[in-house]
Amino acid sequence: MPLVNHQRPRACPALVIGGSAGALDPLRRLVADIPQDFPAAVFVVSHVPAASVSALPHLLARCGALFATHAIDGAPIAPGRIIVAPPDHHVILQEGVMGVLQGPMENNHRPSIDVLFRSAAANCNSGACGVLLSGMRDDGVAGIVAIHDAGGVAFVQDPNEAQFADMPLNAIATGAVDGVYPAERLIDAIQGWLSNSTFQNDGVVAPQDEREAGIPSVFTCPDCGGTLWELDAGSALRFRCRTGHAYSGHQMLASHKPKLESALWASIRALEERRDLLRRLAKRTRQHGEGASTRQFERQAADIVADLERVHAALANFTALASPA
Repeated sequence: MPLVNHQRPRACPALVIGGSAGALDPLRRLVADIPQDFPAAVFVVSHVPAASVSALPHLLARCGALFATHAIDGAPIAPGRIIVAPPDHHVILQEGVMGVLQGPMENNHRPSIDVLFRSAAANCNSGACGVLLSGMRDDGVAGIVAIHDAGGVAFVQDPNEAQFADMPLNAIATGAVDGVYPAERLIDAIQGWLSNSTFQNDGVVAPQDEREAGIPSVFTCPDCGGTLWELDAGSALRFRCRTGHAYSGHQMLASHKPKLESALWASIRALEERRDLLRRLAKRTRQHGEGASTRQFERQAADIVADLERVHAALANFTALASPA
């Protein structure tokens, strides 16, 4: 009787690519160099507005030998095509199939690079290769760490040639990056990984969830106001709320910016209304010969003017500091 192999079938390797602002040109250069017989599945996440109609698959299909299409929930994972995350949807790698879901935003993005990278690390282990291109802040950095910890490899675009160097630089700072290359040399590094590695697939490893591995923090979720769990893994600081919104430390700061700016503008509006009311009351009491009341209202109005100057200065300083590099 022949022996039956009950082990999990070996999945093909997965190349997962993430980028944001300034990533289109290096992504097109990388895709143009991928050969027709490329043995790994290729997945791409690029930050796009939720309401946009993404033309990225069409652009990538015209660049090189592989067909490109948006991800389809439940479709098999296989080499021979480039799978692009559709707008307003995360893409994940599951056991042999891709998943497309409209889950909570991570790092203020959906699709999020971290979501794709973590799923590749969990399902492909050493068969995952993550590539992080140009972009602001640090979506994808925690995913790079997850790929490295699972035995895969991580490459980033050379920050010196990236239009926006934040994402490559933040990834390099974790110590989890295996190589830094100009866009035209990334394919050589990827091909070297494919040629020289013996991929191990020990089964799906549950991605690290901050709500299980971390501790409740003193901060609340900028999206829903719920408690945030905090995980400080040394190379990356992460937060996640009960409903699943997730942030890096940099993204938490970015999330606070519009709310704090809105609060400052609301304070200015309230102070201006109070100043105008005090001036109106001062004018009315002056007309009625109530000198003591008039002086009191005028002093209070003058105090409000000084408060307004301080709040305007704080707003200007905050806006300058919070602006992305």
